[in-house]
Amino acid sequence: MTHSTASSKTVLDVAIVGGGVSGLYSGWRLLTTPSPDQPQTVSLFEGSDRVGGRLLSVTPPGMPEARIELGGMRFTTGQQLVMSLVPYLKLATEPFPVGQNQNMAYLRGHRLRTADLNDPDKIPYVLTPAERDGLKDGFTAMAAENFLQKVMGQPHVDLKTVPWEKLARSGQYEGHYLRDLPMRYVFNRSVSHEAFQFAEDTSGYDSIFFTWNAADGFPWNLADYGATIEYKRLVQGYESLPLTLRGKFEEAGGKLHLKHRLIGFDHVEQEDGSKLIEMHFDRDGHRETVYARKLILAMPRRSLELLAQNGAVLGPEQHEVHRLIQSVTPIPLFKLALCYRERWWEKLGITQGQSVTDLPIRQCYYWPVGDDTKAGAILIYNDGLDLDYWCDLIAHPAKFQNKTLDGDVPWPEQEWMQHPAPELMVQEAHRQLLDIHGIEDHPDLQPYAAAFRDWGEDPFGGGANFWPQHVESYEVARQILKPVQDVPVFICGEAYSHGQGWVEGALETAEAMLQGHFGLGRPPYLPGAQPPKP
Repeated sequence: MTHSTASSKTVLDVAIVGGGVSGLYSGWRLLTTPSPDQPQTVSLFEGSDRVGGRLLSVTPPGMPEARIELGGMRFTTGQQLVMSLVPYLKLATEPFPVGQNQNMAYLRGHRLRTADLNDPDKIPYVLTPAERDGLKDGFTAMAAENFLQKVMGQPHVDLKTVPWEKLARSGQYEGHYLRDLPMRYVFNRSVSHEAFQFAEDTSGYDSIFFTWNAADGFPWNLADYGATIEYKRLVQGYESLPLTLRGKFEEAGGKLHLKHRLIGFDHVEQEDGSKLIEMHFDRDGHRETVYARKLILAMPRRSLELLAQNGAVLGPEQHEVHRLIQSVTPIPLFKLALCYRERWWEKLGITQGQSVTDLPIRQCYYWPVGDDTKAGAILIYNDGLDLDYWCDLIAHPAKFQNKTLDGDVPWPEQEWMQHPAPELMVQEAHRQLLDIHGIEDHPDLQPYAAAFRDWGEDPFGGGANFWPQHVESYEVARQILKPVQDVPVFICGEAYSHGQGWVEGALETAEAMLQGHFGLGRPPYLPGAQPPKP
Protein backbone atom coordinates (compact mmCIF):
# COMPACT_ATOMS: atom_id res chain seq x y z
CA MET A 1 0.00 0.00 0.00
CA THR A 2 1.36 3.41 -1.02
CA HIS A 3 1.43 6.09 1.69
CA SER A 4 0.63 9.70 0.93
CA THR A 5 -0.61 12.84 2.59
CA ALA A 6 -3.61 14.81 1.40
CA SER A 7 -4.14 16.85 4.56
CA SER A 8 -3.64 20.13 2.72
CA LYS A 9 -5.45 19.09 -0.41
CA THR A 10 -9.12 19.29 -1.31
CA VAL A 11 -10.59 15.80 -1.36
CA LEU A 12 -13.48 15.19 -3.75
CA ASP A 13 -16.29 12.86 -2.82
CA VAL A 14 -16.34 11.55 -6.40
CA ALA A 15 -14.02 12.15 -9.35
CA ILE A 16 -15.21 11.20 -12.83
CA VAL A 17 -12.80 10.81 -15.74
CA GLY A 18 -14.32 10.96 -19.22
CA GLY A 19 -16.60 13.67 -20.61
CA GLY A 20 -18.77 11.46 -22.77
CA VAL A 21 -22.40 10.63 -22.09
CA SER A 22 -21.79 8.08 -19.34
CA GLY A 23 -19.48 10.40 -17.39
CA LEU A 24 -21.68 13.50 -17.64
CA TYR A 25 -24.80 11.48 -16.93
CA SER A 26 -23.24 9.87 -13.86
CA GLY A 27 -22.23 13.25 -12.46
CA TRP A 28 -25.72 14.70 -12.98
CA ARG A 29 -27.41 11.70 -11.39
CA LEU A 30 -25.08 11.65 -8.37
CA LEU A 31 -25.73 15.30 -7.58
CA THR A 32 -29.50 15.35 -8.16
CA THR A 33 -30.79 11.96 -7.01
CA PRO A 34 -31.21 11.30 -3.27
CA SER A 35 -29.10 8.40 -2.00
CA PRO A 36 -27.87 7.14 1.39
CA ASP A 37 -24.37 8.50 0.83
CA GLN A 38 -25.00 11.34 -1.60
CA PRO A 39 -21.77 13.10 -2.62
CA GLN A 40 -21.43 16.83 -2.15
CA THR A 41 -18.35 17.44 -4.30
CA VAL A 42 -18.20 15.86 -7.75
CA SER A 43 -15.70 16.89 -10.42
CA LEU A 44 -15.43 15.60 -13.98
CA PHE A 45 -12.09 15.57 -15.80
CA GLU A 46 -11.86 15.40 -19.60
CA GLY A 47 -8.63 15.09 -21.54
CA SER A 48 -9.76 17.07 -24.60
CA ASP A 49 -11.12 20.60 -24.93
CA ARG A 50 -14.73 19.49 -25.40
CA VAL A 51 -17.36 17.21 -23.90
CA GLY A 52 -19.39 14.69 -25.84
CA GLY A 53 -16.96 11.85 -26.49
CA ARG A 54 -18.05 10.02 -29.63
CA LEU A 55 -21.00 12.35 -30.18
CA LEU A 56 -19.83 15.13 -32.49
CA SER A 57 -22.29 17.34 -34.41
CA VAL A 58 -20.86 19.88 -36.87
CA THR A 59 -22.35 22.53 -39.16
CA PRO A 60 -20.88 22.79 -42.66
CA PRO A 61 -20.28 26.10 -44.43
CA GLY A 62 -23.36 27.23 -46.31
CA MET A 63 -25.81 25.09 -44.31
CA PRO A 64 -26.49 26.90 -41.03
CA GLU A 65 -29.41 24.65 -40.10
CA ALA A 66 -27.54 21.39 -40.66
CA ARG A 67 -26.14 19.29 -37.83
CA ILE A 68 -24.05 16.61 -39.47
CA GLU A 69 -23.05 13.77 -37.19
CA LEU A 70 -19.40 12.81 -37.37
CA GLY A 71 -20.05 10.50 -34.41
CA GLY A 72 -23.17 8.76 -33.11
CA MET A 73 -26.21 9.86 -35.06
CA ARG A 74 -29.41 8.12 -33.95
CA PHE A 75 -31.26 5.95 -31.45
CA THR A 76 -34.03 3.40 -31.74
CA THR A 77 -37.57 3.52 -30.42
CA GLY A 78 -36.81 0.31 -28.53
CA GLN A 79 -34.09 1.90 -26.40
CA GLN A 80 -35.95 2.72 -23.19
CA LEU A 81 -33.37 4.86 -21.41
CA VAL A 82 -32.64 7.21 -24.33
CA MET A 83 -36.29 7.36 -25.37
CA SER A 84 -37.23 8.46 -21.84
CA LEU A 85 -34.27 10.75 -21.13
CA VAL A 86 -34.49 12.83 -24.30
CA PRO A 87 -38.03 14.22 -23.70
CA TYR A 88 -37.23 14.68 -20.01
CA LEU A 89 -34.41 16.99 -21.06
CA LYS A 90 -36.76 18.71 -23.55
CA LEU A 91 -34.64 17.86 -26.58
CA ALA A 92 -36.51 17.95 -29.88
CA THR A 93 -36.50 14.80 -32.01
CA GLU A 94 -37.50 13.80 -35.52
CA PRO A 95 -37.63 10.53 -37.46
CA PHE A 96 -34.36 9.22 -38.88
CA PRO A 97 -35.37 7.46 -42.11
CA VAL A 98 -33.23 4.65 -43.47
CA GLY A 99 -34.78 2.31 -46.04
CA GLN A 100 -36.53 4.50 -48.60
CA ASN A 101 -37.93 2.79 -51.68
CA GLN A 102 -36.26 5.13 -54.19
CA ASN A 103 -32.78 4.93 -52.67
CA MET A 104 -29.93 3.04 -54.27
CA ALA A 105 -28.65 -0.49 -53.74
CA TYR A 106 -25.64 -0.98 -56.00
CA LEU A 107 -24.72 -4.67 -55.64
CA ARG A 108 -22.52 -6.90 -57.79
CA GLY A 109 -22.58 -4.33 -60.54
CA HIS A 110 -26.39 -4.09 -60.56
CA ARG A 111 -27.92 -0.69 -59.89
CA LEU A 112 -31.11 -1.37 -57.96
CA ARG A 113 -33.52 0.64 -55.83
CA THR A 114 -34.19 -0.22 -52.20
CA ALA A 115 -37.68 -1.45 -53.12
CA ASP A 116 -36.09 -4.03 -55.43
CA LEU A 117 -34.42 -5.76 -52.48
CA ASN A 118 -37.72 -7.43 -51.63
CA ASP A 119 -38.01 -8.99 -55.09
CA PRO A 120 -35.98 -12.24 -55.38
CA ASP A 121 -36.14 -12.00 -59.19
CA LYS A 122 -34.33 -8.64 -59.22
CA ILE A 123 -31.51 -9.17 -56.74
CA PRO A 124 -28.22 -10.64 -58.09
CA TYR A 125 -28.06 -13.44 -55.48
CA VAL A 126 -28.96 -17.11 -55.89
CA LEU A 127 -31.26 -17.96 -53.00
CA THR A 128 -32.93 -21.20 -51.98
CA PRO A 129 -36.73 -21.47 -52.41
CA ALA A 130 -37.23 -20.96 -48.65
CA GLU A 131 -34.97 -17.91 -48.70
CA ARG A 132 -36.80 -16.41 -51.65
CA ASP A 133 -40.07 -16.75 -49.71
CA GLY A 134 -38.56 -15.26 -46.55
CA LEU A 135 -36.73 -12.36 -48.20
CA LYS A 136 -38.98 -9.67 -46.76
CA ASP A 137 -38.41 -10.79 -43.16
CA GLY A 138 -34.64 -10.43 -43.41
CA PHE A 139 -31.94 -13.09 -43.33
CA THR A 140 -30.66 -12.16 -39.88
CA ALA A 141 -34.05 -13.10 -38.45
CA MET A 142 -34.18 -16.23 -40.62
CA ALA A 143 -30.69 -17.30 -39.55
CA ALA A 144 -31.55 -16.62 -35.90
CA GLU A 145 -34.71 -18.72 -36.12
CA ASN A 146 -32.95 -21.66 -37.80
CA PHE A 147 -30.08 -21.45 -35.32
CA LEU A 148 -32.33 -21.19 -32.25
CA GLN A 149 -34.46 -24.14 -33.31
CA LYS A 150 -31.36 -26.30 -32.84
CA VAL A 151 -30.20 -24.55 -29.67
CA MET A 152 -33.58 -24.62 -27.94
CA GLY A 153 -34.82 -27.89 -29.44
CA GLN A 154 -38.06 -26.30 -30.64
CA PRO A 155 -39.71 -26.49 -34.08
CA HIS A 156 -40.82 -22.85 -33.83
CA VAL A 157 -39.15 -19.90 -32.08
CA ASP A 158 -40.65 -16.50 -31.26
CA LEU A 159 -37.75 -14.06 -31.57
CA LYS A 160 -39.53 -11.58 -29.30
CA THR A 161 -39.44 -13.92 -26.28
CA VAL A 162 -36.01 -15.57 -26.59
CA PRO A 163 -34.17 -15.75 -23.20
CA TRP A 164 -30.95 -14.34 -24.63
CA GLU A 165 -29.14 -13.88 -21.31
CA LYS A 166 -29.83 -17.49 -20.31
CA LEU A 167 -28.60 -18.71 -23.71
CA ALA A 168 -25.49 -16.53 -23.41
CA ARG A 169 -24.65 -18.21 -20.12
CA SER A 170 -25.46 -21.84 -20.92
CA GLY A 171 -26.78 -22.23 -24.48
CA GLN A 172 -25.03 -24.72 -26.76
CA TYR A 173 -24.94 -25.36 -30.49
CA GLU A 174 -23.69 -28.76 -31.63
CA GLY A 175 -21.92 -29.28 -28.30
CA HIS A 176 -20.28 -25.83 -28.11
CA TYR A 177 -21.25 -22.91 -25.91
CA LEU A 178 -22.70 -20.09 -28.00
CA ARG A 179 -20.15 -17.64 -26.60
CA ASP A 180 -17.36 -19.81 -28.06
CA LEU A 181 -18.70 -19.66 -31.62
CA PRO A 182 -18.37 -16.75 -34.05
CA MET A 183 -21.65 -15.24 -35.18
CA ARG A 184 -20.45 -15.40 -38.79
CA TYR A 185 -19.96 -19.18 -38.52
CA VAL A 186 -23.41 -19.82 -37.06
CA PHE A 187 -25.03 -17.42 -39.55
CA ASN A 188 -23.47 -19.29 -42.45
CA ARG A 189 -24.55 -22.61 -40.96
CA SER A 190 -28.15 -21.36 -40.76
CA VAL A 191 -28.67 -19.91 -44.26
CA SER A 192 -26.93 -20.27 -47.59
CA HIS A 193 -23.72 -18.39 -48.32
CA GLU A 194 -25.59 -16.31 -50.90
CA ALA A 195 -28.15 -15.29 -48.28
CA PHE A 196 -25.38 -14.38 -45.86
CA GLN A 197 -23.61 -12.34 -48.53
CA PHE A 198 -26.84 -10.54 -49.37
CA ALA A 199 -27.40 -9.73 -45.69
CA GLU A 200 -23.86 -8.41 -45.30
CA ASP A 201 -23.82 -6.42 -48.53
CA THR A 202 -27.16 -4.74 -47.87
CA SER A 203 -26.42 -3.97 -44.21
CA GLY A 204 -23.69 -1.49 -45.11
CA TYR A 205 -21.56 -2.85 -42.25
CA ASP A 206 -18.79 -5.42 -41.94
CA SER A 207 -17.80 -5.65 -38.30
CA ILE A 208 -21.18 -6.76 -36.95
CA PHE A 209 -20.85 -10.10 -38.72
CA PHE A 210 -17.17 -10.68 -37.98
CA THR A 211 -16.56 -9.70 -34.37
CA TRP A 212 -19.52 -10.89 -32.34
CA ASN A 213 -19.85 -14.23 -30.67
CA ALA A 214 -23.10 -16.07 -31.43
CA ALA A 215 -24.56 -15.50 -27.95
CA ASP A 216 -24.35 -11.70 -28.08
CA GLY A 217 -24.35 -10.99 -31.80
CA PHE A 218 -27.83 -12.17 -32.74
CA PRO A 219 -29.79 -10.29 -30.04
CA TRP A 220 -27.78 -7.11 -30.72
CA ASN A 221 -28.46 -7.23 -34.45
CA LEU A 222 -32.12 -8.11 -34.08
CA ALA A 223 -32.68 -5.33 -31.55
CA ASP A 224 -30.76 -2.65 -33.43
CA TYR A 225 -31.15 -3.48 -37.11
CA GLY A 226 -34.27 -5.61 -37.33
CA ALA A 227 -36.94 -5.10 -39.98
CA THR A 228 -39.35 -3.36 -37.55
CA ILE A 229 -36.85 -1.01 -35.91
CA GLU A 230 -37.56 2.72 -36.16
CA TYR A 231 -34.92 5.38 -35.63
CA LYS A 232 -34.94 8.92 -34.32
CA ARG A 233 -32.42 11.75 -34.19
CA LEU A 234 -32.03 14.96 -32.22
CA VAL A 235 -32.93 18.00 -34.31
CA GLN A 236 -30.07 20.05 -32.86
CA GLY A 237 -27.57 17.20 -33.23
CA TYR A 238 -26.80 14.27 -30.95
CA GLU A 239 -24.06 16.32 -29.31
CA SER A 240 -26.84 18.45 -27.77
CA LEU A 241 -27.48 15.54 -25.38
CA PRO A 242 -24.05 15.66 -23.65
CA LEU A 243 -24.06 19.46 -23.83
CA THR A 244 -27.40 19.50 -22.01
CA LEU A 245 -26.12 17.00 -19.45
CA ARG A 246 -23.08 19.23 -18.93
CA GLY A 247 -25.37 22.14 -18.15
CA LYS A 248 -27.43 20.06 -15.72
CA PHE A 249 -24.28 18.75 -14.03
CA GLU A 250 -22.82 22.22 -13.54
CA GLU A 251 -26.17 23.66 -12.38
CA ALA A 252 -26.24 20.99 -9.68
CA GLY A 253 -22.81 22.06 -8.42
CA GLY A 254 -20.56 19.78 -10.43
CA LYS A 255 -17.18 21.05 -11.60
CA LEU A 256 -15.88 20.39 -15.11
CA HIS A 257 -12.16 20.40 -15.91
CA LEU A 258 -11.27 20.25 -19.61
CA LYS A 259 -7.78 19.52 -20.94
CA HIS A 260 -7.04 17.32 -17.95
CA ARG A 261 -5.62 14.04 -19.23
CA LEU A 262 -5.45 11.30 -16.63
CA ILE A 263 -1.97 9.78 -16.53
CA GLY A 264 -2.52 7.24 -13.78
CA PHE A 265 -4.01 6.66 -10.36
CA ASP A 266 -3.61 4.54 -7.24
CA HIS A 267 -5.34 3.72 -3.97
CA VAL A 268 -3.14 5.33 -1.32
CA GLU A 269 -3.10 5.29 2.46
CA GLN A 270 -3.00 8.61 4.27
CA GLU A 271 -1.07 9.43 7.45
CA ASP A 272 -4.25 9.03 9.50
CA GLY A 273 -4.80 5.53 8.12
CA SER A 274 -7.63 6.47 5.74
CA LYS A 275 -7.44 5.62 2.06
CA LEU A 276 -8.00 7.83 -0.97
CA ILE A 277 -7.71 7.64 -4.73
CA GLU A 278 -4.71 9.66 -5.86
CA MET A 279 -4.89 10.76 -9.50
CA HIS A 280 -2.22 12.36 -11.65
CA PHE A 281 -3.30 14.57 -14.54
CA ASP A 282 -1.44 16.26 -17.36
CA ARG A 283 -2.72 19.80 -17.93
CA ASP A 284 -0.96 21.49 -20.83
CA GLY A 285 2.33 19.84 -19.88
CA HIS A 286 1.96 20.44 -16.15
CA ARG A 287 1.30 17.65 -13.68
CA GLU A 288 -1.58 17.99 -11.23
CA THR A 289 -2.50 15.65 -8.38
CA VAL A 290 -6.11 15.25 -7.28
CA TYR A 291 -7.59 13.19 -4.44
CA ALA A 292 -11.03 11.61 -4.22
CA ARG A 293 -12.87 9.11 -2.10
CA LYS A 294 -14.30 7.42 -5.19
CA LEU A 295 -13.28 7.37 -8.84
CA ILE A 296 -15.47 6.65 -11.89
CA LEU A 297 -13.64 5.82 -15.12
CA ALA A 298 -16.18 6.53 -17.87
CA MET A 299 -13.81 5.28 -20.54
CA PRO A 300 -13.62 2.62 -23.29
CA ARG A 301 -11.00 -0.12 -23.49
CA ARG A 302 -8.34 1.82 -25.38
CA SER A 303 -8.54 4.80 -23.04
CA LEU A 304 -8.07 2.49 -20.05
CA GLU A 305 -5.06 0.86 -21.71
CA LEU A 306 -3.43 4.27 -22.24
CA LEU A 307 -3.30 4.88 -18.49
CA ALA A 308 -0.22 3.97 -16.47
CA GLN A 309 -0.54 0.24 -15.88
CA ASN A 310 0.32 0.24 -12.20
CA GLY A 311 -1.33 0.63 -8.83
CA ALA A 312 -4.05 -1.23 -6.95
CA VAL A 313 -6.36 -1.54 -9.99
CA LEU A 314 -4.23 -1.51 -13.14
CA GLY A 315 -1.00 -2.98 -11.79
CA PRO A 316 0.56 -5.94 -13.64
CA GLU A 317 -0.47 -8.34 -10.89
CA GLN A 318 -4.15 -7.52 -11.42
CA HIS A 319 -4.64 -10.23 -14.05
CA GLU A 320 -8.40 -10.42 -13.57
CA VAL A 321 -8.84 -6.68 -14.12
CA HIS A 322 -6.84 -6.80 -17.33
CA ARG A 323 -8.87 -9.80 -18.49
CA LEU A 324 -12.05 -7.81 -17.94
CA ILE A 325 -10.73 -4.74 -19.76
CA GLN A 326 -9.52 -6.81 -22.72
CA SER A 327 -12.78 -8.76 -23.01
CA VAL A 328 -14.17 -6.47 -25.74
CA THR A 329 -12.85 -5.79 -29.22
CA PRO A 330 -12.65 -2.14 -30.39
CA ILE A 331 -14.15 -1.64 -33.85
CA PRO A 332 -12.50 0.84 -36.23
CA LEU A 333 -14.94 3.28 -37.75
CA PHE A 334 -14.83 6.54 -39.66
CA LYS A 335 -17.33 9.09 -40.94
CA LEU A 336 -16.82 11.31 -43.95
CA ALA A 337 -19.21 14.10 -44.92
CA LEU A 338 -19.22 15.56 -48.44
CA CYS A 339 -21.06 18.79 -49.24
CA TYR A 340 -22.41 19.68 -52.68
CA ARG A 341 -23.70 22.98 -54.04
CA GLU A 342 -26.79 21.21 -55.34
CA ARG A 343 -28.55 18.06 -54.14
CA TRP A 344 -28.01 16.23 -57.42
CA TRP A 345 -29.47 13.00 -55.99
CA GLU A 346 -32.92 14.59 -55.84
CA LYS A 347 -33.05 14.38 -59.65
CA LEU A 348 -33.13 10.62 -59.12
CA GLY A 349 -36.06 10.90 -56.72
CA ILE A 350 -33.89 10.49 -53.61
CA THR A 351 -34.42 12.88 -50.70
CA GLN A 352 -33.43 11.14 -47.47
CA GLY A 353 -32.40 7.86 -45.86
CA GLN A 354 -29.65 5.38 -46.70
CA SER A 355 -28.18 3.84 -49.84
CA VAL A 356 -25.96 0.75 -49.73
CA THR A 357 -23.38 -0.90 -51.94
CA ASP A 358 -20.75 -3.61 -51.90
CA LEU A 359 -18.20 -1.03 -53.08
CA PRO A 360 -15.74 0.00 -50.33
CA ILE A 361 -17.85 3.07 -49.55
CA ARG A 362 -20.53 0.61 -48.28
CA GLN A 363 -23.25 3.02 -47.10
CA CYS A 364 -24.22 6.67 -47.22
CA TYR A 365 -26.93 8.90 -45.82
CA TYR A 366 -28.59 11.90 -47.47
CA TRP A 367 -28.41 14.35 -44.61
CA PRO A 368 -31.11 16.89 -43.68
CA VAL A 369 -29.72 20.39 -44.14
CA GLY A 370 -32.73 22.71 -43.73
CA ASP A 371 -35.01 24.42 -46.22
CA ASP A 372 -33.09 27.59 -47.01
CA THR A 373 -30.40 26.20 -49.26
CA LYS A 374 -30.03 24.26 -52.49
CA ALA A 375 -26.86 22.72 -51.13
CA GLY A 376 -26.79 19.21 -49.72
CA ALA A 377 -24.64 16.80 -47.78
CA ILE A 378 -23.98 13.07 -47.92
CA LEU A 379 -22.59 11.27 -44.88
CA ILE A 380 -20.44 8.19 -45.48
CA TYR A 381 -20.17 5.63 -42.68
CA ASN A 382 -17.53 2.91 -42.88
CA ASP A 383 -16.40 0.24 -40.47
CA GLY A 384 -14.65 -3.08 -40.29
CA LEU A 385 -12.92 -4.81 -43.20
CA ASP A 386 -13.33 -2.10 -45.81
CA LEU A 387 -11.19 0.25 -43.76
CA ASP A 388 -8.24 -1.63 -45.25
CA TYR A 389 -9.19 -0.08 -48.58
CA TRP A 390 -9.20 3.43 -47.16
CA CYS A 391 -6.24 3.38 -44.75
CA ASP A 392 -3.58 4.58 -47.21
CA LEU A 393 -5.89 7.33 -48.47
CA ILE A 394 -6.58 8.41 -44.89
CA ALA A 395 -2.83 8.64 -44.31
CA HIS A 396 -2.26 10.80 -47.41
CA PRO A 397 -0.92 14.19 -46.23
CA ALA A 398 -2.81 16.47 -48.66
CA LYS A 399 -6.04 17.79 -47.15
CA PHE A 400 -9.19 18.74 -49.00
CA GLN A 401 -9.52 22.51 -49.34
CA ASN A 402 -12.88 23.54 -47.93
CA LYS A 403 -14.77 26.37 -49.59
CA THR A 404 -17.94 28.27 -48.82
CA LEU A 405 -20.84 28.35 -51.27
CA ASP A 406 -19.38 31.62 -52.57
CA GLY A 407 -15.97 30.06 -53.07
CA ASP A 408 -14.24 31.64 -50.08
CA VAL A 409 -12.28 29.73 -47.48
CA PRO A 410 -14.36 29.20 -44.29
CA TRP A 411 -13.22 30.87 -41.10
CA PRO A 412 -10.69 28.61 -39.33
CA GLU A 413 -12.48 28.76 -35.97
CA GLN A 414 -15.52 27.01 -37.38
CA GLU A 415 -15.90 23.54 -35.83
CA TRP A 416 -16.21 22.00 -39.30
CA MET A 417 -12.66 23.14 -40.10
CA GLN A 418 -11.24 21.24 -37.13
CA HIS A 419 -11.87 17.94 -38.91
CA PRO A 420 -10.07 18.10 -42.27
CA ALA A 421 -10.60 15.30 -44.77
CA PRO A 422 -7.81 13.74 -46.89
CA GLU A 423 -7.97 14.99 -50.47
CA LEU A 424 -7.53 11.57 -52.13
CA MET A 425 -10.13 10.04 -49.87
CA VAL A 426 -12.67 12.74 -50.75
CA GLN A 427 -12.11 12.26 -54.47
CA GLU A 428 -12.38 8.47 -54.26
CA ALA A 429 -15.53 8.64 -52.14
CA HIS A 430 -17.01 11.13 -54.61
CA ARG A 431 -16.17 8.80 -57.51
CA GLN A 432 -17.88 5.86 -55.81
CA LEU A 433 -20.94 7.95 -54.97
CA LEU A 434 -21.40 8.85 -58.62
CA ASP A 435 -20.87 5.20 -59.57
CA ILE A 436 -23.57 4.06 -57.15
CA HIS A 437 -26.04 6.56 -58.61
CA GLY A 438 -25.07 6.07 -62.27
CA ILE A 439 -24.00 9.68 -62.81
CA GLU A 440 -21.14 10.98 -64.93
CA ASP A 441 -18.72 13.32 -63.16
CA HIS A 442 -18.68 17.01 -64.02
CA PRO A 443 -16.78 19.97 -62.52
CA ASP A 444 -20.06 21.40 -61.21
CA LEU A 445 -20.66 18.18 -59.26
CA GLN A 446 -17.46 18.37 -57.24
CA PRO A 447 -17.88 18.65 -53.46
CA TYR A 448 -17.08 22.09 -52.06
CA ALA A 449 -16.57 21.06 -48.41
CA ALA A 450 -15.72 17.89 -46.53
CA ALA A 451 -15.13 16.79 -42.93
CA PHE A 452 -13.70 13.54 -41.58
CA ARG A 453 -13.45 11.81 -38.22
CA ASP A 454 -11.59 8.56 -37.60
CA TRP A 455 -12.76 7.07 -34.30
CA GLY A 456 -10.03 4.45 -34.36
CA GLU A 457 -7.56 7.09 -33.21
CA ASP A 458 -6.47 7.39 -29.60
CA PRO A 459 -7.87 7.74 -27.02
CA PHE A 460 -11.04 6.10 -28.38
CA GLY A 461 -9.49 3.15 -30.19
CA GLY A 462 -12.71 2.50 -32.12
CA GLY A 463 -16.19 3.71 -32.85
CA ALA A 464 -17.69 0.89 -30.79
CA ASN A 465 -16.62 -2.17 -28.79
CA PHE A 466 -18.06 -5.64 -29.36
CA TRP A 467 -18.12 -8.92 -27.42
CA PRO A 468 -15.90 -11.47 -29.22
CA GLN A 469 -15.69 -15.24 -28.75
CA HIS A 470 -15.02 -16.93 -25.40
CA VAL A 471 -16.37 -14.07 -23.28
CA GLU A 472 -19.12 -14.48 -20.69
CA SER A 473 -20.45 -11.02 -21.41
CA TYR A 474 -23.03 -10.74 -18.65
CA GLU A 475 -20.45 -11.65 -16.00
CA VAL A 476 -17.92 -9.21 -17.43
CA ALA A 477 -20.53 -6.44 -17.58
CA ARG A 478 -21.31 -7.01 -13.89
CA GLN A 479 -17.75 -7.42 -12.61
CA ILE A 480 -16.13 -4.51 -14.43
CA LEU A 481 -18.41 -1.97 -12.75
CA LYS A 482 -16.16 -2.39 -9.69
CA PRO A 483 -13.24 -4.53 -10.82
CA VAL A 484 -11.42 -4.66 -7.45
CA GLN A 485 -13.89 -5.13 -4.64
CA ASP A 486 -11.99 -3.31 -1.86
CA VAL A 487 -10.96 -0.35 -4.05
CA PRO A 488 -13.61 2.35 -4.78
CA VAL A 489 -12.85 2.59 -8.50
CA PHE A 490 -15.68 2.03 -10.98
CA ILE A 491 -15.84 1.61 -14.77
CA CYS A 492 -18.80 2.43 -16.99
CA GLY A 493 -19.54 3.30 -20.60
CA GLU A 494 -20.73 1.83 -23.88
CA ALA A 495 -17.80 -0.58 -24.22
CA TYR A 496 -18.88 -3.10 -21.58
CA SER A 497 -22.64 -2.88 -22.10
CA HIS A 498 -25.20 -4.90 -24.02
CA GLY A 499 -26.03 -1.82 -26.04
CA GLN A 500 -22.55 -1.52 -27.48
CA GLY A 501 -22.09 1.22 -30.04
CA TRP A 502 -25.13 3.11 -28.73
CA VAL A 503 -25.77 5.87 -26.20
CA GLU A 504 -28.23 3.40 -24.67
CA GLY A 505 -25.27 1.23 -23.72
CA ALA A 506 -23.52 4.15 -22.02
CA LEU A 507 -26.64 4.90 -19.97
CA GLU A 508 -27.23 1.20 -19.27
CA THR A 509 -23.84 0.68 -17.63
CA ALA A 510 -23.97 4.00 -15.81
CA GLU A 511 -27.32 3.04 -14.30
CA ALA A 512 -26.08 -0.41 -13.30
CA MET A 513 -23.13 1.23 -11.55
CA LEU A 514 -25.14 4.02 -9.90
CA GLN A 515 -27.89 1.76 -8.63
CA GLY A 516 -25.66 -1.18 -7.72
CA HIS A 517 -22.72 0.64 -6.11
CA PHE A 518 -23.85 4.17 -5.20
CA GLY A 519 -27.28 3.39 -3.79
CA LEU A 520 -29.27 5.47 -6.27
CA GLY A 521 -32.88 4.69 -7.07
CA ARG A 522 -34.46 4.60 -10.51
CA PRO A 523 -33.54 7.52 -12.76
CA PRO A 524 -35.82 10.57 -12.50
CA TYR A 525 -37.19 10.26 -16.01
CA LEU A 526 -38.58 6.72 -15.60
CA PRO A 527 -41.97 5.95 -14.01
CA GLY A 528 -41.85 5.31 -10.28
CA ALA A 529 -38.68 7.29 -9.65
CA GLN A 530 -38.19 9.95 -7.01
CA PRO A 531 -38.04 13.46 -8.49
CA PRO A 532 -34.61 15.09 -8.59
CA LYS A 533 -33.68 17.81 -6.14
CA PRO A 534 -34.51 21.34 -7.34
